[in-house]
Amino acid sequence: MDFTRIKSLLFTGLAVFLVFSFMRSCFSCGSSSEEVEMPTQGLITTVVEVEKDAFKIEDETTIPDTAASLIIAKYLGGKIDTFTLQEARLVQQGGGHSGGSSMMGPIVAAAGAGMLGYMMGRSMRTPPSPTAYTNQQTYNRVNSTTGSSLRNSAARVSRPSTGRSSSGFGGGRSSRGFGG
Repeated sequence: MDFTRIKSLLFTGLAVFLVFSFMRSCFSCGSSSEEVEMPTQGLITTVVEVEKDAFKIEDETTIPDTAASLIIAKYLGGKIDTFTLQEARLVQQGGGHSGGSSMMGPIVAAAGAGMLGYMMGRSMRTPPSPTAYTNQQTYNRVNSTTGSSLRNSAARVSRPSTGRSSSGFGGGRSSRGFGG
């Protein structure tokens, strides 16, 4: 082989390598999905009204089915409401809640600041807010039992990328006025 032919083959090989490398990096950058950790267990989150229109998490326990996740709300007057995960997601997305408590927003905000926030889209890398719980002991207990179970059983899945940075529960809106 002469030197010109070897040089030509080397340049062709280098060009093919660069084109494929460029294409691979372009496709991965423009990917419309992201890999995230998602809970494989559901939750029952119990919130209590600690003062008028302000709720805190009293307890969170795991259940086998994520779709069966619930929020149980206990009001100061003794009334108890139960909300599904789907209803909570609708409220979080601004869809409201038909027929039920007008307190759904503050209830979902309080529950979403805890472990239930993972079910509603908050990254599992973001810990629950200790102030969302009735006291530090409740937070410690729930975090070490329920939280540990959720983290250990979480599955890595691909989901469509939202095209925006994830700021956790509520899309960056404050839930401070709701006890969290």
